[in-house]
Amino acid sequence: MKLALFNKLHKAYRILKEMGWRALLQKVIWRLTYIDYRSIYSLEAFYFSNSMDFSSQHLLMSKRIHQIYSGKLDIRNITWFLPEFGNIYYGGIYTILRFADYLKRQRGIENRFVVLGRGKESQIAERITKVFPALVNQSVECFQQYEQVIDFRSSDAAIATFWTTAYFLLRFNKTKRKFYFMQDYEPVFYPNGSVFAQVEATYRFGFYGIANTPTLHQIYVQKYGGQADYFMPCVDTNIFYPPEKINNHESPPVKIFFYGRPSFTHKGFELGIQALRLIKKQLGNRVQIVAAGENWNPKQYNLDGIIENLGLLDYYKTAELYRTCRVSLVMNLTRHPSYLPFELMASGTLVVANYNPATTWLLKDEENCYLAEASATCLADKIKEGVLNLEERTRIVNNASQMIKKRYWNWAEEFDKIYHYMLNPDIASKNK
Repeated sequence: MKLALFNKLHKAYRILKEMGWRALLQKVIWRLTYIDYRSIYSLEAFYFSNSMDFSSQHLLMSKRIHQIYSGKLDIRNITWFLPEFGNIYYGGIYTILRFADYLKRQRGIENRFVVLGRGKESQIAERITKVFPALVNQSVECFQQYEQVIDFRSSDAAIATFWTTAYFLLRFNKTKRKFYFMQDYEPVFYPNGSVFAQVEATYRFGFYGIANTPTLHQIYVQKYGGQADYFMPCVDTNIFYPPEKINNHESPPVKIFFYGRPSFTHKGFELGIQALRLIKKQLGNRVQIVAAGENWNPKQYNLDGIIENLGLLDYYKTAELYRTCRVSLVMNLTRHPSYLPFELMASGTLVVANYNPATTWLLKDEENCYLAEASATCLADKIKEGVLNLEERTRIVNNASQMIKKRYWNWAEEFDKIYHYMLNPDIASKNK
């Protein structure tokens, strides 16, 4: 009894010391109200098990469409199944709309956006056209029920863009071709349980895959037996570019950027902030650490005086920030590197990232970035090397910048490849 009490007090002390009183208070509230991660997950899992459902008949009817409309297809209109979204500049939705914009401008294809959620169509349409004027007058409709899918207008092709939208596309059979726009391996967004299995099931629906990166293409084809093609992520180098002059005799502090999003477990927030604590302890005023990507209070994590969080920034201010930073820490634990490394490399900033075998096609240790094991000390050592070794940092940054300019800037070329694949995916898959 006394030992158990001592252990609990010791744990509370550690949380208070390392994370601050707010984190300790939150932990106490969770304990008092019996709200823990497992119970929260179970509520979500029960919801999805009820709302995301299908039968073998749904699968047969959907797959039959590709048998009927095999071969080359003239696509003149597309129905996009979108999840509800907030910031239009976030990588996933921005890429989707960028592709729709290309299809409209370059190929004359009409786009219809059906959004799974309770949003207001007029506001969504306004947000889209503010960024992509060519998408003006493209239909936007919100929906929540399977019954509403029956009333959607027919289209030549339809595209699911997130796992929940795939369940609705499965039931939408007033189309001639179904695609799955894959931008991450979404099962790992959840614990290995019911929801994980439901996400995984969508990869066996028989949709033609459009994969963002070769890794996702490989997963869809080799692990799930699907047909797919892929495109490479690119950077708008008119927005993300290096500063006109980088001072080779810089004086402190060296600015470090951290992509901090505590609400997303796959962003490795906890490891990241612990590594930055170590850096601040070791280098003190020689470094200035700023974070962005989400609104959170450094005091809540006992980071006051260590990290300044700038919260959510618009696209152009983000690019301006990158140009002022010399080193960055980007944690990512899924199968996609995210757009951050591309944008930071294009902006002349050294990227430090966790080692992830799914992203080594892009991230090459000591060639275009620094990679470290998932350890706060290992990450801190790489960041410190990037801060102190100016000569090596300059070499790596130049390599990364040249790589972006050569390989990852031409969105039109990547989208053109996917457009032709969509016209006849069976032939394209055979030629792989």
